[in-house]
Amino acid sequence: MQFFFFYFCNLKTDMIDKIINTFLSRILITIIMFAIVVINTNSFGAEGTGTIALVILDLTILQLFANFVGGGTIVYLVPRKSFSQLMLLTYTWTFFCNIVGVFVLYVLHLIPEGFEIILLILSVVNSLYFINISLMQGKEEIKKYNNYQILQSLILISTFVILLLISKFMEINYSVKSYIYALIISYLIPLLTSFCFVVQHWNRLTFSKIGTLCKEMFQLGFWVQLANFAQLMNYRLSYYLIEFYAGRKPLGIYELGTKLSEAIWIFPKSIALVQYARLANNSDSEYATKLTLSLQKLVFVFTLLAVTILMLIPEQTLAFIFGAEFYEAKSVIYRLAPGIVSLACLTIFSHHFSGLGKYWINTCSSGIGLLVTLGLGLWLIPTAAAVSSLEAIKTATVATSISYFVSLLFSCILFFKTTKGSLKQLLFTKNDYHILKREVVNLMKKRKNFM
Repeated sequence: MQFFFFYFCNLKTDMIDKIINTFLSRILITIIMFAIVVINTNSFGAEGTGTIALVILDLTILQLFANFVGGGTIVYLVPRKSFSQLMLLTYTWTFFCNIVGVFVLYVLHLIPEGFEIILLILSVVNSLYFINISLMQGKEEIKKYNNYQILQSLILISTFVILLLISKFMEINYSVKSYIYALIISYLIPLLTSFCFVVQHWNRLTFSKIGTLCKEMFQLGFWVQLANFAQLMNYRLSYYLIEFYAGRKPLGIYELGTKLSEAIWIFPKSIALVQYARLANNSDSEYATKLTLSLQKLVFVFTLLAVTILMLIPEQTLAFIFGAEFYEAKSVIYRLAPGIVSLACLTIFSHHFSGLGKYWINTCSSGIGLLVTLGLGLWLIPTAAAVSSLEAIKTATVATSISYFVSLLFSCILFFKTTKGSLKQLLFTKNDYHILKREVVNLMKKRKNFM
């Protein structure tokens, strides 16, 4: 912890403000999304919540493939390459990838019936929106980037509530599609306004060396997105298995328990953001090791406390907030708790390897976890579903937790093998508390002097 706080205290004021702004933005967005989950569960029940989960999962898969020429690649290339060429390539790839992707998902029967066209529209609008705000991130317009993220969430909840009120006032039966329509509008409005930013930075379009740029974008995006895809399937493969073997309603219950548990990751991900940026700009391997170990302790303690608090929430409270159908969501939280802690710690190891450019380790880690999820899921879930839908949910959750732990174990072994360290380094020392207390006080003093 000493190394992390020492680094944080010595950041430039604008960098500190960007980190704090990002963290607070994520908290606000999480609160808004929590409100939306409450509305969805009470409006559409477990079955409707399950349908939304499948549509969002399909959307996420499409975005992963779209980001083979986009996403983090744009952020890296904006300061280095032609802005207009990047725009042309990413926009062209987005339309092509989404059309082909929706067709493939349709053929594989992975899209809820009747949602094919609306998913295509949502995915295209979503892709273009994230391209534009990624360009902002590449130009280091972090505050503007965060503001657009908040704006999108605010438009989503306000549009959704308005649509539900109109439906109720006009006595029209609203459906899950009401939420998807609101989602499209929430991305479309910021997308249109973000073009003002794009026009400001647009330069003369030439086709010189555009083929080389396209090849470079694919090369940069391949390993990153392959790891992301494997990790996504590790997170969400159980959704398809539960829906196939147990049905849409059990999936809705599983989705709620999963979302509530994963909300804890906001802190580890925010910490990892700082870690990744620091390691990517530092060639001292010893420093990288010590920083990662210090952050690992901090994240472990926070996540363990947060998970404990979450598990103490009574089933009756969940049923009161989200609806009676979601009483059993507590069983998901219980069984997913070890996995949540494991994945929070895995996040720190993953960003350590990413910061050192060792993306293949994260790809292998995610791939191993995916194999565990697939093997246990296909082996255990069908048998459990034959007993009851609740048993299918519990089994899927246990399989997910095991896969997270296996991924963490793999990354942990590789970490200590490459750093030539030992597990003893993960143990707390008596000095940890005093270091944390002293550095936090120093940070507060520095912040006060900045103002």
